[in-house]
Amino acid sequence: MEHDLITADSTFTFLKYRNSSPSHTDEDVHISVKRDAYWSYCGPLLQGEDDLPANLHEWASAALSSSLLPLLLPLLGFVNAFIAKSGLDHYWLTIRATKATGEFDRPRWHTDDMFFASDFSFAGNGSPDKGIKRERRHLDLETDWKICGTLLGPATMFIPDTHQAVAREIQRSAKSELATDHTCTSIRCVGCAATADNVREKLGGDLGRLGAVQAAPGECSFFRIGHDTGAVHSEPSMSGGDRIFVNVVPGKEAELGNLMSKWGMEFPRSWWIAPHVVRQHRTQVVK
Repeated sequence: MEHDLITADSTFTFLKYRNSSPSHTDEDVHISVKRDAYWSYCGPLLQGEDDLPANLHEWASAALSSSLLPLLLPLLGFVNAFIAKSGLDHYWLTIRATKATGEFDRPRWHTDDMFFASDFSFAGNGSPDKGIKRERRHLDLETDWKICGTLLGPATMFIPDTHQAVAREIQRSAKSELATDHTCTSIRCVGCAATADNVREKLGGDLGRLGAVQAAPGECSFFRIGHDTGAVHSEPSMSGGDRIFVNVVPGKEAELGNLMSKWGMEFPRSWWIAPHVVRQHRTQVVK
């Protein structure tokens, strides 16, 4: 990891990708969310507007009130440079649009799982002992970090850095207490989901006393993943308005290609989902 603000001990860091100035602020871009929807791309770094898959514009037309590019391109340029400087050249990029909702009024504190673990589909659910052993087997992964940013609405919440170790210990204790002994039978295991919901409900109360911090406008968040050193974070409350969130998982071509193959998907590719929107093509294979 090569960045002036990132050290081996950094759990999370806020990085400025756009200077706020009187001539360019988020308030200058009038955009809202028409419906909950997301767009995903998995492949080489998208180097500019000409590289953007056509179905991104289709998704934006279906989900948003106006063009996303004035907000997206500055973040995308920063992320590309950051990832390239880190020696990586591919990513899984997801843009999620969410209309105002009270679903996240109670924080859902968690750490993200190691993305390229061979059994990633079930990571973070079920037995916490199983999850911890799994992570230790995969310490040679290319990346143990992600980047996220918010183009509209509130930023992701993080437990303050001084309390991250305590928060992870509280999370481990909650998982140990609430885990159920079961066998995962599918990618979306009902038993794992129930355990995760119970853990997040408990953490919503237990971690509240530790406080929370968020990136400022024009900043994105770098953060570690994994149960041992990952940043404890949560979606913010979205009851006050719409939100457009960007999630970036960097990786090597082989890592992401193998992941797509495991799920029966071509690589590279982009696709989008918007409930109640009928269209002919749901995915786009990127050449």
